Amino acid sequence: MRKTALALLTLTTTLVACKPPQTPEVDALKPFTSQTLNWTTCDPTILGMDSQSPDVQGILNDPSIAGRLTCADVRVPANWSNPAAGTASFALIRVAASDTAKRQGAIFFNPGGPGGDGLIFAPLFAYQWASDWNPSENATQLKAMTQQYDLIGFSPRGVGASSRLNCGTNEFAAPINPPTTDQSDANFEVMKRQGRLLALACQKNPLTPLINTDATARDLNLARQLMGDAKLNYIGYSYGTWLGSWYAKLFPQQTGRMLLDGNMSWNTTMEHAFGLQPAAFERDFRDALAPYLARQNATFGLGGTGAEVYAAQNRLAEPLRSVMGNIIAQFLYQRDAYHFAGELLKTTVVLDALIKAHPDATSDELMSLAAQATYFDDPDMNARAAQNAQFLLMSRESELNLAPFPVELDASSSTFTAITCNDTPWTSTLEQARAKGRQDAEQYPLVGGYDAANPCYQWKGGPSVKQPALPKNMPPILMLQNELDPATPQEGALEALNSTPSAKMILIDDEPQHAAFPYGTTCVDGPITEYFLTGKLPSNKLNSCPALPLWGEEKAVPVKTLTVKNGGLCIAQPTLSSQALGEQRLTAARNETRRIITQNAQRFLPTALALNPELRAKLTVRDCQ
Repeated sequence: MRKTALALLTLTTTLVACKPPQTPEVDALKPFTSQTLNWTTCDPTILGMDSQSPDVQGILNDPSIAGRLTCADVRVPANWSNPAAGTASFALIRVAASDTAKRQGAIFFNPGGPGGDGLIFAPLFAYQWASDWNPSENATQLKAMTQQYDLIGFSPRGVGASSRLNCGTNEFAAPINPPTTDQSDANFEVMKRQGRLLALACQKNPLTPLINTDATARDLNLARQLMGDAKLNYIGYSYGTWLGSWYAKLFPQQTGRMLLDGNMSWNTTMEHAFGLQPAAFERDFRDALAPYLARQNATFGLGGTGAEVYAAQNRLAEPLRSVMGNIIAQFLYQRDAYHFAGELLKTTVVLDALIKAHPDATSDELMSLAAQATYFDDPDMNARAAQNAQFLLMSRESELNLAPFPVELDASSSTFTAITCNDTPWTSTLEQARAKGRQDAEQYPLVGGYDAANPCYQWKGGPSVKQPALPKNMPPILMLQNELDPATPQEGALEALNSTPSAKMILIDDEPQHAAFPYGTTCVDGPITEYFLTGKLPSNKLNSCPALPLWGEEKAVPVKTLTVKNGGLCIAQPTLSSQALGEQRLTAARNETRRIITQNAQRFLPTALALNPELRAKLTVRDCQ
């Protein structure tokens, strides 16, 4: 049993402020570089709550995985600028290459965030890629990757089974009113105070300056060195593209084959990259999801044009509009959730009309009316809608009665906050953030308007590290990008591509979801698997691939894009095929991978949602009972 897997950060001396790392003395690093990795049997609960999933346990115990699955903890300097100041723990899971004679190295995975725990990614991808039921057109090549590479999942410092960061304070934060309808000075003061309390809660913790991308990149490099590999191979999603590019800039000669999928503008700043998101979410909803639902008007009844569907959301009264806006934003991450978004939006439209027709009804009366309402002609869809209506009304009631809540972040949200604020400067004033928030709330009402609540605008002392410059010997990087990615917009991805001479990109035209690999088509997966198996990159700098059809459609429909200026819900489950166990686990592995990427990328959503676990739970998708 791995008794050190959850080791807390231990500091042997008083921590000093983390400054841009200088080359440390060899003697100071020797205790770390001379250690031997102790690969042992993984504790059965190493994945935390995910360990309780029968599907995950089935994957971990599958004969194709179990014999190759081991865990290790790396001792890393708590402060890379002062290695003698203390140690931290960096947790790894390895699924060893099945053909040791052909081993090419190891591939490290990061799911994004920042603050995402990627420990589970090694067994998930190992199972998916080696599965006999893998439907990908490049299944053979994906299986070869599991034969020739160790697959490594890791908990970045701050989260999971590595040394954890937690931010909290006794003070309570008041809830923020939806900025689409409340641009008052009072609401601005609430946002400002919430941001200040978040910054205070994190910066009270002496570990916070040590949680940054630079430190994680150096932790990765130490792990690579201890594994005996000359180069680090890497697949990073979302924020994982920021981390991967940071590593490549710090250690160009140690960078091997690197895929960055769902790219941030990783040569600029966090402030710039996150600032692109409200417009991108609005575009994805307006130009991709809404027209799709219009094409399915016979099923959802939301209108025959994208403009009608888009207007249906924006006509909702608060707080239903904000509740549904956050739900739509979650569904935009996953193309397979588009039809669920249609069901829920139609359900919300019916509820909104019901509430407006009964303005004096009590909560219990509204629940009763909602249970009797008709949402769809299809009986199964109508039954789901009746269930979901109860949760939507509960969420509405919670929003109407939100009380001040404690400023207490879990490890992932704490790490998100620390890295976002520690990596690069946030130079706007609070008044400038307010002005941008006002503009976003008006132009991009789906998720825009919460800028002033961002703690980075009140982060004392600025970044704790210096972002590395692009070196002259920047190694080749392969980028994968969806044209309409809402969380990592193509504008930012193209900025990264155009500012990095050694980078190549595969762009999936008309693809609306967040991140893609493995996508399932030869056009996308073929060059990527060839790159990892042979080292060969696409010859063109920018390479275009067509998107797959959306649910219920036979072919992908081109998206007409407008210019961008700057409890739980139940869902229907797809019917499983006759090859039940293998395909069910493969589906579970794919779904779990998508869930983790989606969950970690969602941390930028309105601060009130991030801070209020009760409300967040009510917006969590679950299976129908």
